[in-house]
Amino acid sequence: MPLPLASRLVRFSVPVLLALGSAACSRAPKVDRPSPATAPAIGMERTDASAPPAVSFERQAAGSSFRLVFHAAPLANLVYQLDCMAGRHPCSRAAFESLWRNDLGWNDEDEAALADWRELRARFQGVEARGPGATPAPPLPLPRTDRAASTRLAVAGLVARTPQEHIAQLGRITSPADARRVQAIADHFRPRFDAYWAREGRALCERSAEELASLFAREDLTAYIERAARFYEANLPEGTVLDFHLMARPPHRSINAAHQLGSHAVVEVLEGEPAKDRAPVVVHELFHHLFAAAPDERLAALQRAFLDSNDPVAIPSHALLDEALATALGTAEVSRKLDPTHYASLFAQPGGLYAEETIDRVAKALEPFVEARLAEGGTLHGPGFVEGYLAAVRAAYPAGLPPIAHVRPLVAALEPAFWGAFEALDGISMASSLGGAAASDRLDAPETMDMLASHRMWGAAFFVTPASLHRLARFTETLGDATLQAAAAEVRRGQPFVYAVQRSPGVYRFVFVAKDTATMGRLVRALSQQKTPFEGSMALVERPAVKP
Repeated sequence: MPLPLASRLVRFSVPVLLALGSAACSRAPKVDRPSPATAPAIGMERTDASAPPAVSFERQAAGSSFRLVFHAAPLANLVYQLDCMAGRHPCSRAAFESLWRNDLGWNDEDEAALADWRELRARFQGVEARGPGATPAPPLPLPRTDRAASTRLAVAGLVARTPQEHIAQLGRITSPADARRVQAIADHFRPRFDAYWAREGRALCERSAEELASLFAREDLTAYIERAARFYEANLPEGTVLDFHLMARPPHRSINAAHQLGSHAVVEVLEGEPAKDRAPVVVHELFHHLFAAAPDERLAALQRAFLDSNDPVAIPSHALLDEALATALGTAEVSRKLDPTHYASLFAQPGGLYAEETIDRVAKALEPFVEARLAEGGTLHGPGFVEGYLAAVRAAYPAGLPPIAHVRPLVAALEPAFWGAFEALDGISMASSLGGAAASDRLDAPETMDMLASHRMWGAAFFVTPASLHRLARFTETLGDATLQAAAAEVRRGQPFVYAVQRSPGVYRFVFVAKDTATMGRLVRALSQQKTPFEGSMALVERPAVKP
């Protein structure tokens, strides 16, 4: 999505986490605008909002403590597709765009309706629904997805079974006018979606629900999940219902996606994909919820153990922890249980368990440690876990984690022209998904200084031109005098560069200096390809054009 160059400060807090074979979509920035007093008419054909959608469908797999429910619901699928195409969550965006553009008659009115949908949803991006007496933000992000208003918006579309229910659910989070407007947009798309659902979407989701519920019961996966809940010290009462919302994904040459929203997992299903191949993703997503369901004080104490270790790999490893555990205990262990041969193949392949390299390598090194700890009845929060986990990280990366791992989470200050470079760094590093990302293009504004000061344990990046490097002098506390002097010396050499400095163990600052956006983008790619940590300058040597 093209990004405006207007002055702005954006905070992404998108704690959606990617499962095996999934990919992130672009994210819409938070936009603060007043809600309209009334919901304007769309002026396009639409079904009556009172008309019920097709009947929803569910199947269950019950354990001794938990009940897993697999849902196949048309309204949830429609809302998911619109959120996906609007860039609201990790999803197979190209697949759904292809479906609508090639099969469902996408037109200019649809484009305008989707833009309106995106704006309405973006009003609540990153707004945390915190109760009275909330404590100050911790030094590093904690998994509190179910407290975010953006999560509650998405869940409203998952649990509602009728348009009226959807409006009522949304109205608890948004204004009544906005709730009606969101449903009016969904109604605009419903006639064509309903035809697709009747033709193929319904059968695919219902069959997947049947097969997954049967597999979980037959292979006793629910009992394994209950053991894992004890490992995570998840604070879930007896009889807890864990919901899995299945989304029909049309055929397309792109990879599938899944993500967790509090106790609700969203899993795309594909025609012809065996349930045993999708089950590891289902469990992987659920384990993100188990991680976040531990008491706040346990999660805070675990974070403090990382911070107090003074180990250079501790802070970037904390950002990997949730995803590495879900991959080791969910993707790997369930794959091994259901298909040992396939598991061995995945384990042997780079990126076999997870598409992102650092998560894949750390999860593979971690698996023996957490498997033994689970078997012994140990927990994530018990003595010795942090030490054992960091040992696994060092085994995966003996020379240290690569620089890209040190911008998770990420805070940035930049010139307005370089928003694209920031978003490229955020996307490559998965910073928004692995904790959060915040950025401002108001280099001289007090709120930018406050933002950096309140995120001093986050990785930081600065994007400026050589002529504007002097504007970073106000960030001496964050960067240090020596860094600014060294960067100024690099500017005199005349090459674009990234300057890296480790201000405390594992906490890096990166200064990107380039004259134009294209060169800045190349600097970001160059940093992402750097395999070992470094301090000092990494120059981008521009090769002269070859004359014909």
